[in-house]
Amino acid sequence: GLNGLITIAKYWREWKDPRLIVAVLNNGDLNQVTWELRAMGGFPRIEATQDVPDFDYADFAEKLGLRGIRVRTPEDIEGAWRTALSSDRPCVIDAKVDPNVPTLPPHVTYDEARKFLSSILKGDKDAASIAWHSFKRSFA
Repeated sequence: GLNGLITIAKYWREWKDPRLIVAVLNNGDLNQVTWELRAMGGFPRIEATQDVPDFDYADFAEKLGLRGIRVRTPEDIEGAWRTALSSDRPCVIDAKVDPNVPTLPPHVTYDEARKFLSSILKGDKDAASIAWHSFKRSFA
């Protein structure tokens, strides 16, 4: 977490090889909990308990003396990794990602799939986007 970055900023200059990359998949959501609620509980996303305030992890890294890179589009990914891998200090890649891309494991049980569908049918406001990403993932 953020405290770990503070510790890294304190000690990285003592390391023989200071390259360390922290990739933050910044989706503004307690995403794993959201998907567990959907797949294991059958409940739609609850914004009041799942939304996370926007935070600029790359800027925080820079303020600590680390390298911070913000990724806003898929086209930015390759350059971000090149920069991070060639950096002379630890680096945070802060990638803005879509919270509606399912993070479910590749092997979902029948019961989990049933509850996931149930959560969507209960009025999950992101149902259309989730369905699209699930469809794309099925044919990837």
